[in-house]
Amino acid sequence: MPELSSRADLLSTIQKLGDDIEQIASQVNPEQAAQPNAFGDWSFKDVIAHLNSWRLLTAARLEAGLNGTEPIVPWPAHLDEDRDIDGLNRWLYESNRDKSLAEIMADSRATIERSAAAIRAMPEDALLQVGHFTWMPSYALGPGVVQGTWEHFHIDHEPEIRAWLARQEASSS
Repeated sequence: MPELSSRADLLSTIQKLGDDIEQIASQVNPEQAAQPNAFGDWSFKDVIAHLNSWRLLTAARLEAGLNGTEPIVPWPAHLDEDRDIDGLNRWLYESNRDKSLAEIMADSRATIERSAAAIRAMPEDALLQVGHFTWMPSYALGPGVVQGTWEHFHIDHEPEIRAWLARQEASSS
């Protein structure tokens, strides 16, 4: 995990995350990206859309911190990230499944840019002070959300994506 003790660290990490996703997606053609059941029930583009959808929450939290409001989740209020993760992920899948890889990658860039813009605009102490926001009392907003989104890709999904890419490469050789 990268160091996350300054605005520069946060920006570097979120921008590197975007670059890492772009790099991995550049290895996948649109046909491969849409192959069903590549990752359980999901295709490659479904996984990237899933990551994008969760990064919408990262952006919403950062923007709420910037605007002095509480974050508004980017999904219906009846879906709770702590109590119904499967239902929430199902809703996210249904919301994105008809999008093309190009649309999903545009969404990916947009979520990265929204997060980076909020990080650039927010006072550094608001980003880095634990408990600065009452709705996030145990964490510093910037490191908390950037670490979460970084880990979601690099730990939760990237290894499986890289293994799938290796299988794709082996089967085309």
